[in-house]
Amino acid sequence: MKMNAKNMVAIAGAAILMTGFAACKKDSNNNTPTPTPTPTPAAYPKTVNIEYRLTSESGVDSVSTIGYTNETGGSSNAMNVKLPFSKKLTRTVKQYDNLAYAFNAYGAGTLRMTILVDGTAVKDQTHSGTNVISGSMAYIFQ
Repeated sequence: MKMNAKNMVAIAGAAILMTGFAACKKDSNNNTPTPTPTPTPAAYPKTVNIEYRLTSESGVDSVSTIGYTNETGGSSNAMNVKLPFSKKLTRTVKQYDNLAYAFNAYGAGTLRMTILVDGTAVKDQTHSGTNVISGSMAYIFQ
């Protein structure tokens, strides 16, 4: 029998299939690794502890205004605040609820903003300026 290209492709294809079936054979020692389960997202709504922090890394020691999302999801403000600033609160959140946090200060320096949820920093930024320093950030619950 004479081998032409068509026959060679058919034989090669059969060989590949046979190899694939042999590779899929069940291991008699059952040494296959157990798949790692995918973690389930946290159930919502849930109650979380939130902390807003504002600290001076250099320069200014107070800020003129601080605004933040409060316990009810509304806005609260603090005026003429000495640094370091820390505000702790507890809030029940739903998925995609957000936290907003902002400040304004006059002077030269660098300030660090941090949002912590249940003791873990979820957002952290520094803001610098020579006359006015302002910063804002938000966190969305996933």
